[in-house]
Amino acid sequence: MLTSCSDNSDNPVEPKPVVSPERQAFEDALSTTLQKSAEQIRFDAVKQTLTTVGDFIVGIDEQALSEQIVELIPNVLENSTQMEFNQLNEEDYMAVSAALKERFDMNDDDIRTASFFVLVDAYNTIGNMKVTFQDGRATRSENDGFCIEHIDKNGKSSSITLKFADERDGVRFFVSRLFGVSPICIQLPKQIDITVNSASGVQMAGTVYLDTDAPSKYISFKNSKWTGVCSLTSDYFGRFETLEGVIHHGSDRAFHLGADFAIDGVEKAALTITGMNKPYSEEYIESDELKSLRDCGAFFSAAYDVLKVINGSEVEEVEFTLGGKLVFNAKVDDVAACLLALGNIRKLHGTKPGYEAIDEYTKILNDHFHYTVSIKDTDVKAQGSLATVIKNLEESEYQPAVALQFAGEKKPMVLMERMSDQDKANYKKILENINDLTQYTSETFKNIKDKFSDFRVF
Repeated sequence: MLTSCSDNSDNPVEPKPVVSPERQAFEDALSTTLQKSAEQIRFDAVKQTLTTVGDFIVGIDEQALSEQIVELIPNVLENSTQMEFNQLNEEDYMAVSAALKERFDMNDDDIRTASFFVLVDAYNTIGNMKVTFQDGRATRSENDGFCIEHIDKNGKSSSITLKFADERDGVRFFVSRLFGVSPICIQLPKQIDITVNSASGVQMAGTVYLDTDAPSKYISFKNSKWTGVCSLTSDYFGRFETLEGVIHHGSDRAFHLGADFAIDGVEKAALTITGMNKPYSEEYIESDELKSLRDCGAFFSAAYDVLKVINGSEVEEVEFTLGGKLVFNAKVDDVAACLLALGNIRKLHGTKPGYEAIDEYTKILNDHFHYTVSIKDTDVKAQGSLATVIKNLEESEYQPAVALQFAGEKKPMVLMERMSDQDKANYKKILENINDLTQYTSETFKNIKDKFSDFRVF
């Protein structure tokens, strides 16, 4: 007589994964933060400011601008000083000679025998001038600070005003007859007050500071040391937004960037990037491989432009704080490799790529991108990695996803797979706001580049 029985020894049931109490604490904090952030984080004022800048670009007539520059030349000459190199103090000499070496590949002997150059006092040239563009024409008038105004076809005005805090510390730059009117070296003032007024009635105001205690006040990406701070605040129909950015460039090529965004005085997000150094070769930066990032969308196009300017291959630390509580720390040892991997994944978006196609790029990211997550002021901390999984937010495609392993757990678990539907919806909303801002920013800079790429004064 035959009897039937079940034996699962050949197909063992996978045991339920161990969930650390630290993971539960982190996921609870994440859920609360996502909810608050989705409700409050928007970039309305920043987008209005970018829209205003975009209006300027579209509204400025190139011929009218050229005519204004030509008319300013006598004023420039009146407020300029012809100088020889031996008349410079040590700091100015070092700044100008470094800039000549950097931009024109000149050596010390070439510089010593160079013809005279001109030091232009931009404060007395444009410091109290208002230029208004309307109907293809430009008019000038006196103003408290340098102002560019655009009046649209409906008669509404948008404007950006820059005011030097100390007229003795205005923008100065050197030009040389060797190089036409191209600035060789630019010295920025210690403080510029900025006011942006949009046609819709939104105002954003702030200040740009430059740390002039550094060895050189002259901006150079290879040879100078400087720190700049930009702080902007807006009252967007009773809702305050504050955006602050800090950039520090060290003499050792170390590049530090920090940004902080808050609403109604409550910290919502902060980002710092430190130690972006170890340059790529010029051939690699200019290669078709990296230039292809421009075809991957707005974010990647902007990322390539930043990478080209900063030219740093390694980021010693990235720290992102959300809601003043959750902290993300990362290190990147090959920025370009990570951008290219993400760009190639972006190119595959919408084509339903298989697991192997995406996992190839996920492995590259794991090779060069290392991170941890934690709760601020606690011992809760997890080691992070990336895992190739079904994205499953908008459509079912494989994508790299955040995977975390807390103390006491046997393997990493994908964070998205443990999030509730509400958490996913909140995350999606935040991501949409960030993508929207990225698009605004990218389009504004693209308009600037397209508008003036062929601009000529003479």
